[in-house]
Amino acid sequence: MNLRYAYTRLNVENFQACKAFYRDVLGLAVKFDDEMEEYVEFDTGSTQITLFNRQKLGEFVTDDDGLTFERHSGRIVLSFMVNDLDATLAELKNQGIELLNPPTQYSDRNFISTCFRDPDGNLIELEQLS
Repeated sequence: MNLRYAYTRLNVENFQACKAFYRDVLGLAVKFDDEMEEYVEFDTGSTQITLFNRQKLGEFVTDDDGLTFERHSGRIVLSFMVNDLDATLAELKNQGIELLNPPTQYSDRNFISTCFRDPDGNLIELEQLS
């Protein structure tokens, strides 16, 4: 078996707010946008992130009895590398983003990291090599 990572899909509760967040606040380029289906793909360079309206998930998963979504779950974390964490955080602060934790140095792994949430409660991590 030869599996290759393709993309991360977030099944979001507030599709329009999340779409605007990833497009306008994080500045990700829209690769594909289907307003009718409430599905959008963002190009991040090496891979992509997709958003889908979770209320429509039942149309694609026939047995959805087991589908549950915990608000503010830490199950998925989208991690982005940045060259200048301070500059990136200044931009995000101007967009009204609040950090969950101050930037933390992980000397054993040679990076600085901090996290915040998107409008649907998904965790986003920023890392800068130190």
